[in-house]
Amino acid sequence: MFAFCSTWTLSVSQVGQIAPDFEVTDTHGDKHRLYDYLNKGKTVVLDFFFTTCIPCQYYTPQVNLAFRKYGCNKKDVIFIAIDYNDTNEEVKSYDSKYQIEYPSISGLEGGGNKVVNAYGIIGFPTFYVIDSSKKIVMEIDPPTLQVFDFRFNQLGLIPKDCELNGIENDQFIRSQKLNSNLVLNNYLLLESQEPISFKQSLVIYNSMGIEVQSKSCIEPYTSSFLIPMVDFAPGQYYCSVRAENGAPMALLPFIKL
Repeated sequence: MFAFCSTWTLSVSQVGQIAPDFEVTDTHGDKHRLYDYLNKGKTVVLDFFFTTCIPCQYYTPQVNLAFRKYGCNKKDVIFIAIDYNDTNEEVKSYDSKYQIEYPSISGLEGGGNKVVNAYGIIGFPTFYVIDSSKKIVMEIDPPTLQVFDFRFNQLGLIPKDCELNGIENDQFIRSQKLNSNLVLNNYLLLESQEPISFKQSLVIYNSMGIEVQSKSCIEPYTSSFLIPMVDFAPGQYYCSVRAENGAPMALLPFIKL
């Protein structure tokens, strides 16, 4: 494999150009055609990567946060990962290790190499945003949640909750909130106005998307709980809550003073 891997984009930017259409098959056998999404008014984020790219691995937690914050491919924004020169099995292994939840297209078997060539990508990772005009409207660089937020705000895109899969009768109450969105007295307080009947898991990420604390099980019918933050440096963090089946339920930002 020969490809540049860097924290900056080496590709000749195609921002402002018409995005080449493509049809590819992801590692689970599902087909994706770019213009099908665009014709439905979706905004598409193309994540160009390869599995041994160190910066790709480094930024993956941030991209995962953006994917969950903007609807898990069920709302206005569609994330698609386009691999270069790897097999389906190699991409599946990568996705499992780095918890990629959006569709991944392998370079060798899914058609990723053709897309990489069509877009002239030589620097990885590269993130292009394409809107319903079928133009590449912007590049996300660096691909941090803060940059996604800033860029998406420019496009008028707002965060949208992920829908739950496999949970029919119980629902996480969206009014679950952080106390004033701040950490007070070195504790983070989470409250649910209507406790739910299944277990949840909780992970806290720092501003770079790196996991800094996890709680594998929040017991059913828990209405509130405190998370000690004594050892956390001041700054911005994100609390990710998931159902017992892994379905994303909430992504809550907070600040440690």
